[in-house]
Amino acid sequence: MNLTSTTFAFFCMLTIFIYFIFPKKIKWVVLLIASLIFLFYNNDNLIFSILQLLIIFLSSYIFGILIEKNKHRKRSKLYLGLGILFILFILIYFKYSNLILIISNHIRNLFNIKYEWKFINRTSLIGLSYFSLIMIGYLTDIYRGAIKPEKNIFKCALFMVYFPILNSGPFIKYENMKDQLFKPHKFDYEKMTRGLIRVAWGIFKILVISLRLGYFVDAVWADQVTFNGFYSILAALFFPLQLYTNFSGSIDIIMGISEIIGIDLPENFTAPFFSKSMTEFWRNWHITLGAWLRDYIFYPIQKSNIMQKLNKFCRKKLGKKVGKKVSLYLSMLIMWTFIGIWHGGAFTFIIGSGILQFVFIFLEDMLSPIVSKVNKKLNINEETFGYRLYQIIRTFIFFSFTMIFFRAPRVAYAIAFIKGMFVWNPWVILDNKSLYTAGLDLLDFRVLIISLITLFIVDYLSKTESVRDRLKKQNIVFRWIVIFALIFSIIIFGCYGPGYDPAAFIYREF
Repeated sequence: MNLTSTTFAFFCMLTIFIYFIFPKKIKWVVLLIASLIFLFYNNDNLIFSILQLLIIFLSSYIFGILIEKNKHRKRSKLYLGLGILFILFILIYFKYSNLILIISNHIRNLFNIKYEWKFINRTSLIGLSYFSLIMIGYLTDIYRGAIKPEKNIFKCALFMVYFPILNSGPFIKYENMKDQLFKPHKFDYEKMTRGLIRVAWGIFKILVISLRLGYFVDAVWADQVTFNGFYSILAALFFPLQLYTNFSGSIDIIMGISEIIGIDLPENFTAPFFSKSMTEFWRNWHITLGAWLRDYIFYPIQKSNIMQKLNKFCRKKLGKKVGKKVSLYLSMLIMWTFIGIWHGGAFTFIIGSGILQFVFIFLEDMLSPIVSKVNKKLNINEETFGYRLYQIIRTFIFFSFTMIFFRAPRVAYAIAFIKGMFVWNPWVILDNKSLYTAGLDLLDFRVLIISLITLFIVDYLSKTESVRDRLKKQNIVFRWIVIFALIFSIIIFGCYGPGYDPAAFIYREF
């Protein structure tokens, strides 16, 4: 049941219709039933799906109550640890077993051990990574005293499996969602229209931009002998845009649907490609994941006894200014390694979405004072449009480089791809026809360029105010012209029909 499929559209319409006609007291039950149907419909192995779901849910529900009941600090910490342990066991067993086997086999080779562990095909539940981390956050918040555990077992289940977030997030917190999920919402015409506009914008991103970019990127990655040099450079720059429009488009769809119901989800993107540094980029990209990592990984590591002792030691030996940076960078490295592991059980993810992100952020922070001094000596005004544009382009290039490893099936393939970027073939730029052999023809490129310009304009405008709010202030004729233009763009230029793969949502696998 993919987000741009007619099956999903019918499922959402039916769910919303039933939700609004049912009595107030059981509206949340409709959402729970719909969420379970959506969850199990999208999983092939029903038995394993139910097993994974029950262990994570029961661990969260039972240990959440036990943590709150036991005021003794050590005992409540024990229950927190057990709850998290059960959740992590399911997550690691079903999703990261092969990564552990790869590492084990590398260690085996170092010690010349003959036995080799074979890879195991295990089906992980859709949304497993998302609701695993959500429920770890739920247990941690109970332990910290920030929230009370949900005593109603079915309401707790709804918080965990609310269907719009299962495909791609965003990450939610119980304290922000409990009132919205469980209280009845009345039908609101304005929320419906705003939600539908957002759904349409998400579909536009996916069908018109993301899939079109994907055709070119896939063609180049599939044949590095024919398509290298300029093709490789263009594919490296296209993939982050493909990933963004795919991911943010799916977020727009589910947030629009949730808004129609009356439930507001937290924003996950804020014009990331207008960021002037990698640090700023990650404040605007997958915002809810960043917030979760900050609250439940980074700060706890920073405040841990080991890190505090290290911080004290480094300050004494290296001085206050340098010493405090050591524990900071070490905590960041652990956090970014975790991000890489979370994205998938492969070294390419650990490098591309983890370690390389840390390296660029680390270098930016270390070199920032030097760059500022050089700019001052050269009389370069850092507040000018030209300098800000340079920073935006530089950040985009850095992120595009990291995504080469993210996209590659193996580390060796990523290195070969980078080498292929330096093959000199300037005729591709001069000969337009040769460019149109890599998945896209002339019309596709024209549609793509216009669509990307539209995307960047919308993102830029949304930095200060929602585009839907801006649209609402316009007269009715202009509003409907924009809405119909969006709808007909999807109908005319969307990628669907024979050869279209509606399952090609990149973040569905994470």
